[in-house]
Amino acid sequence: MSRVCVAVAVPLLVCATSCANDPAKDAPVTAENKPQLVQTPSTIGSPEGSVVEEFNRRVDQYVKLREQLDGTLDKLSNQATPEQIDTHQRALLALIAKARVDVKQGDIFVPGMQTFAQGLVRRVLKGPDGPKLKESLMDENPMGIKLAVNDRYPDKVPLATMPADVLAALPRLPDNLEYRFVGNRLILLDTRAHLIVDFVPDTFDL
Repeated sequence: MSRVCVAVAVPLLVCATSCANDPAKDAPVTAENKPQLVQTPSTIGSPEGSVVEEFNRRVDQYVKLREQLDGTLDKLSNQATPEQIDTHQRALLALIAKARVDVKQGDIFVPGMQTFAQGLVRRVLKGPDGPKLKESLMDENPMGIKLAVNDRYPDKVPLATMPADVLAALPRLPDNLEYRFVGNRLILLDTRAHLIVDFVPDTFDL
């Protein structure tokens, strides 16, 4: 299951004074403190700036939440059995899903980032190597799978290989987070919890 994954962590806004001392910065994402997309005059019309930075910030907040929750579970040893790993995964998923009970599709892939990701994927697939890339992508791509945020990625559904050209065009991700395609949806997968964090629908034409 070794797949290429990519990683990112860039804050949304450049704080003029005291971001480092803001206690809300490190708070877990909840229904009460979910961040909102903010654009300044200098970033309006620049998806590479404001939209991607917003995505990075939300990913970073998710990772902090997961680390906090994972720290409440017994640590797995280096000699953990597959059964122990599976039990730990499911326990972590349950904690994350409970903490994110009000989270919905689009809370990390905000609308602007969904448009940005769709555009990136479509540009890559319309390039000179597009037909070959799409053929490779669809070769292993699981189709007809129902997805929901906070769900466990289906155990019996294989993980499709991500084309390197698509990965290179998308923002980098922290460890244990991966992009995957399920049909024409681009999902954000937490491999540590085997959890669907969020997804972008209709990234390309089937």
